[in-house]
Amino acid sequence: MPAPAPEPALGFLHGGSFSQLATLADPAVRLWRPREIYLPNATEADFAGLTTLIVSDRLHLGLLPRVTAWVNGVAERGGTVVVLGENGDCSWVPGLGALTPAEVNFWWWRLPDGDNGVRRAAEDHEAWAHLTPRAVRWHYHGLLTPPPGATVLAYTDHGTAGDPATEQVLLYEDRVSTPGRLLVTTMDPVYHHGSRFMPGATQLLLGLLRWTGVKS
Repeated sequence: MPAPAPEPALGFLHGGSFSQLATLADPAVRLWRPREIYLPNATEADFAGLTTLIVSDRLHLGLLPRVTAWVNGVAERGGTVVVLGENGDCSWVPGLGALTPAEVNFWWWRLPDGDNGVRRAAEDHEAWAHLTPRAVRWHYHGLLTPPPGATVLAYTDHGTAGDPATEQVLLYEDRVSTPGRLLVTTMDPVYHHGSRFMPGATQLLLGLLRWTGVKS
């Protein structure tokens, strides 16, 4: 009789900041029973068997390089890795062409037209069954150049880095650079959800969990 398949597992890599701990304590997040991986003490074993890994935004940039090979290992084994924003230049992310700094407009809704330039793409993509329009329409911390073959899900046409649809990307799905899947964004939903402000951030975080999460 074959051994039963292992239970799917969701990992959440964090650095112990107040916003990360508040997010992990939220019942809407606890529903997914995340395996909490504390960055300063993380070992390779913490990443074993994960089906999905959330890499929290705003991790310690001096500690992050120690674990990036283990993070990428989840995608190399066919899993999903979600890389959130404010994590340096993310040069360790497979396939990422560039992360270009961009001005952060925290008050975009006060613009005369209330438009910060964020546009959805690939409207028929499965992501939009889980992500509301507001989930990707708030501020961002840089512009991404995804690899050829990746699916752009959100971009801004207010930047100056080049073609908005390929060099001013805010969220993309990459199924070509590894055997698994990479979701990369420059938005920082964990910080804002845990800090209890920016409703769009909460919608993005919970939408990503609905889309990629696995209930163990």
